[in-house]
Amino acid sequence: MADYKSNLRELFTPNNERLLAAIQITKGGSGKKKKLSYICVSVTLTKPASAMISKIKKQDERKGDQYKKQKVYDLKELRQVNGKSTTGSSTEFDLVLEKTIIRAAALTLTEKHTFLGQLHKICNRYLGPTPQPEFLNIPTNYLEVAYSNMEHIRNSSNQGGHDEDKGGDYHAITEQEESDLDRMMKECDFAISDAEKFVSSLSKDLNVLDGQNIHSIMGSESQVNSLMLLLDKALGEVTSIETQLDEYDLMMGGIASQMGQMKNQESFIQITNTNHVRLLDELDTVVMQLDLSKGHIKALREGDLSTDSGIEACTSAAEALQQAMEVELPHGLSQLQAVVEQQKLFAELRQRFAKRLFDFLGQVFLKQGNENSIPTIKEPGDLKLPKHFNYHRNLLPYRHLLLWLKKADKTKHTELSTCYTKSLNRLYTNEIKDFMTNVKTSFMEQGFSSSIKNLSGSQTSLKEKNKKFGSTQSLAFKGMGKKLKAGFKNKNNLRGSRESLASRISENEVPSYKRFSTTFREVLAEMEPVCQEEEVFLVRFFNLNVDSVDTMMPGGSDDELDDSPKGVEERKKYQEAQVTKEIRLMMTEIFTVVENELAQLILFGKELDQYNTLNMLVVIGQRVDYARQQSDGSFLAKVLGSSLVKVKTNFDDFSARKIKDIDDWNLPKGKKCGVLPFVLDFENFLELSENIFRDSSRRSHIDKAYKYMMQAVIRAIGRNASESQKTPAEVVEFQNYHHLNACLASFKIAALDQERKEVKNLYNDAVHRYVNSMMGRPMEKLSNFFEGVKMIMEGGVRAEEVGYQLKFSKQELRRCIKEYSGKDIKKGLESLYHKIEKHTAENDNRLQQVVWQFMQEEFISQYKHYEDLITRCYPDSSIRLEFTIKDVLDYFTNIAMSQKA
Repeated sequence: MADYKSNLRELFTPNNERLLAAIQITKGGSGKKKKLSYICVSVTLTKPASAMISKIKKQDERKGDQYKKQKVYDLKELRQVNGKSTTGSSTEFDLVLEKTIIRAAALTLTEKHTFLGQLHKICNRYLGPTPQPEFLNIPTNYLEVAYSNMEHIRNSSNQGGHDEDKGGDYHAITEQEESDLDRMMKECDFAISDAEKFVSSLSKDLNVLDGQNIHSIMGSESQVNSLMLLLDKALGEVTSIETQLDEYDLMMGGIASQMGQMKNQESFIQITNTNHVRLLDELDTVVMQLDLSKGHIKALREGDLSTDSGIEACTSAAEALQQAMEVELPHGLSQLQAVVEQQKLFAELRQRFAKRLFDFLGQVFLKQGNENSIPTIKEPGDLKLPKHFNYHRNLLPYRHLLLWLKKADKTKHTELSTCYTKSLNRLYTNEIKDFMTNVKTSFMEQGFSSSIKNLSGSQTSLKEKNKKFGSTQSLAFKGMGKKLKAGFKNKNNLRGSRESLASRISENEVPSYKRFSTTFREVLAEMEPVCQEEEVFLVRFFNLNVDSVDTMMPGGSDDELDDSPKGVEERKKYQEAQVTKEIRLMMTEIFTVVENELAQLILFGKELDQYNTLNMLVVIGQRVDYARQQSDGSFLAKVLGSSLVKVKTNFDDFSARKIKDIDDWNLPKGKKCGVLPFVLDFENFLELSENIFRDSSRRSHIDKAYKYMMQAVIRAIGRNASESQKTPAEVVEFQNYHHLNACLASFKIAALDQERKEVKNLYNDAVHRYVNSMMGRPMEKLSNFFEGVKMIMEGGVRAEEVGYQLKFSKQELRRCIKEYSGKDIKKGLESLYHKIEKHTAENDNRLQQVVWQFMQEEFISQYKHYEDLITRCYPDSSIRLEFTIKDVLDYFTNIAMSQKA
């Protein structure tokens, strides 16, 4: 012991530290090979002194006695010292620090008691006013004995010249000594400055005191003589007593040896009796702990697992068996023959009952998996999945036995879980496949196929129509081709042109897309509860909770547990993640068919009607959001999320096909056109989509598709306008931009505000270009005349000098004006109106009036321009046009009114 302490002291001395206490420990455990380490308490030599607790590890013995500090803690962090045993029979103890716990076991009880006593004293001395740590499960007499033993060992070692701690505790002077010293120093203020004078003064005082003592002794001589006589008499008495004691000693000599023998024999008997009592107590405890009643043994061997009473008896017996097998026996008792035989019996009972329980539940699971009593659904709308409440209710009483099996034989528990998942997978696969088949049959019986035929405008089947038009063609676009082309020759206002797609694809009161959406919701509403109920049952039946998960995190160690709030929270999150992972794995093995069947239903809905993709995106998006709110890592959230990805992919393909249809559309050669078909199709798409996506969480997807389609529509309008042969390009543009702008304004889609502004600007630009091209020179000669005037003015001729040019004289101006009377102007405007009416779509009077209004504004603008040039270039000539602005307004108004009539 002294050797390792001296070696440890060499580790602390270079760091200006002094070793106060040390103990050699092992980590808790019953392994054959124990790793030795040390716990040391040291104090710094600097002031103020501070005490530290160090954990020391001995290096490889082949390199010599070398020690290394593993961890160092301040003594102030010590909160509790736990001796682990109030009877003093355990060598284990715990040091509870502020952020960790040091668990250790001393080699002997003596070393443990000595170290804890030293630690108690060090805490009292160096912690001062700081709150003292709590010493638990340590008898107070041990602390006192340990303290006294430590002092005795230190004193004896100092006397023998083997002081282990030469820098031990010093003894301070008492308060009385301190007060006497202070008084003496005050009387001799010069003691420090003049030592010789101080010594001389002390010598004089000593001589005076000696003289006084001598006089006192001489004064009491008579009393001394009397005292001497009394002492002589006392010596005589003592001699007499010694003589008597010698006689007694001779008499007691023989008895002493006999009493010694009796004392040793009595001590042996007492020890033997004590050991017998303790042994009987231990054996009674072991027998009671290892006892298993005959009723429990019979239940484990022959208990009926098919009845409630039998299940209850087997559960009670299994728990009693588990409790008996988990008893921690004192060291050595486990080798007793009776204990060994009892443990063999327990092992045999556990093995036999585990096999019996495994076989019984395996048969129950197989029987459940082979049953398939789903009736065929004949009536449309009667879509129901069978419930398994009765199965779950019958199996739940076995959950405690399954928990026992998990502890007793984890391999069989795993095999049983696999058997359950395989059996239920077979059952659910049959039920869900039949259910989805009935769903598809229900669709066909409700006439969805005929709705698709009406949509396509033909009597061909879906497959034939796909072959004819190709997979990239829009169903609605191909189905309405003839109707849209026929609409070019008719005059329709905006309300008439915006015939909803839903009313075109079906003559029933409820549109097909709404019926599909309703049925799709019903399918999910049937499948989700089945998955959720099965998941709840798995959690209860297989005890899938945090308590059944290992608390050890990857890379962790159980030597020192992190009991801080952060450590506890991290362990809890890890355990919850493991439970969720295990539940999701079992659910995936059971419901392997769900994801595939949902994918087939999504494909089926897509083939029925491409617009069903919009409904599916909204419906399944809502279910995914709800499932993730309940449990983001659940099986249902994962499956629905995967289905949402497929629907989103179909939606993107649908949007891409519509954009391609718009980009590939070409205007028929040699024909007039009004509002282009893809513009009407886009309007119908907006109406349908807004009905579906209103207040949906997937709004961002449709808004993004709107933008891409809108850009495609704008590109296609410009391209087809430039290729138009019968209708001027400007007319094609402003008619379609006007219709598109009115459509966007009516729907008020916030995501398309920028595009609406762009369309409005394109519309205004196209109208102005058309007006400028159609107006041309309504008074051609007069226009040419004033263009010439403008050119020479730009060449440097002043306005008042223009009239002196022969070509632009007043006479020439009057001659040009006479050729354009009011009657001629009105006739020219009537011809212009007929051209506008011919170019614009029929029955679109509103658009014609808008264009006519632009024409009027442009004509009046030219009129004012001519009047301004006449005033500037021909002042005081009294030359005026033969018609006024009022006449022009009347002409335009009369022409418009006559056409309406």
